[in-house]
Amino acid sequence: MNRKADRVEPAYFNFRGIRIDNVNLENIIEIIAAKIDQKGYICVNDVRNVIIASGERVFCNAINGSLLSIADGTPLAWYGRLVGFKRIQRVAGFELMATMLESENSFKHYLLGDTEETISRVIEKARKMNTNIRIVGQSPPFTKQFSEHENEMICEKINCEDPDIIWVSLGGRRQEIWMHQNVGKLRRGVMVGVGAAFRFYIGDLYIPPKLFQKLGVQWLFRMMSTPRVFQLYLRSFPKFCFYFPFEVWKGRRELAREHTGLFK
Repeated sequence: MNRKADRVEPAYFNFRGIRIDNVNLENIIEIIAAKIDQKGYICVNDVRNVIIASGERVFCNAINGSLLSIADGTPLAWYGRLVGFKRIQRVAGFELMATMLESENSFKHYLLGDTEETISRVIEKARKMNTNIRIVGQSPPFTKQFSEHENEMICEKINCEDPDIIWVSLGGRRQEIWMHQNVGKLRRGVMVGVGAAFRFYIGDLYIPPKLFQKLGVQWLFRMMSTPRVFQLYLRSFPKFCFYFPFEVWKGRRELAREHTGLFK
């Protein structure tokens, strides 16, 4: 018997204690469809999220408590493959959202975050791309930080509209913590934190060229096109590169140990 051929890849791996699930786009859509009535939330993580969360317990708990933690960053997908996870695929929040808004399905969508104008433009484009789309509600943030009353109003409105998928565009870290804190208030549905995906979708932000994506330097494109992003990545990407070799060694060792125990 060929043991290598029979090996089943584990469901996830860790980078400095932050869980990243071993999934591709097809897996993600299947899991969302299966979990709508059970409710949950999905975190879409780039290198910056992972590095910040590795040093911040509240953020770490939010990501690790999610239904899925997706690699929205080519370097994270590279890391997974180097460790031995062959199925993992980099899936951007924009890509996941666009695929599910524009494909023929019966999902009921809800949009949360950004501004009234941005959300209206997202809905307008989505309806042009998919005339049968079902968008049942929307809530731009009332303030940068929700008051307790505003937060209750948002959760109550989501429950009244009864969506299947809630697209949450509140920005990295804030949206993950918000979903973690409020998932228990929802009756059903899957929340997906997609960061700036609304603005990517309507063209206000430019999607990095394919070459940048393949080379894993989407962050460099964003730094050049959006100067304020520079300092955000300047603090995180060098740290990721510093930890990368040790994490690969540790991850490969842990995976080998799991396989040894499984196939004794």
